[in-house]
Amino acid sequence: MKFIDRIKERYQAWKEKQFLKKHGCDNWRQYNRRYDPDVFYPASKVEHFYHGYRYFTPIEYHDHVVYKWDLGYDGSAVVDDWCKENLAGKYRFDFLRVFQQTPIGLNGVEKTEWHINEIGGSDYIFFACQKPEDFFLFQLKWGT
Repeated sequence: MKFIDRIKERYQAWKEKQFLKKHGCDNWRQYNRRYDPDVFYPASKVEHFYHGYRYFTPIEYHDHVVYKWDLGYDGSAVVDDWCKENLAGKYRFDFLRVFQQTPIGLNGVEKTEWHINEIGGSDYIFFACQKPEDFFLFQLKWGT
């Protein structure tokens, strides 16, 4: 029985490897990030980009630890490790080229919106999560 189980496991591992290779991914984490159903890649606004994430925030100050690559470590990996340990829900970080715009509507100035613009925007790292508790913890520890 053990021999047949080993053959089944190897066959399942081979099938998974072929599936990932077909989609251009090396592992399941990369596949889940690339094909996340809660992100809409062709969006023109950040709030539409994160349509499945209720809470998101830009890390606006480039002195933040996530932007530190010149010190010999990747700051976003440090923050990501902290998030893995402390956050319960789904979260993600994205590098987006955006600009801020405050539209004027019928009632005057409305809320500021982040627009994605790959040609003329500025680079920011965005953090998004689905649970309010996770967003609150993140803002307490890493908020700007």
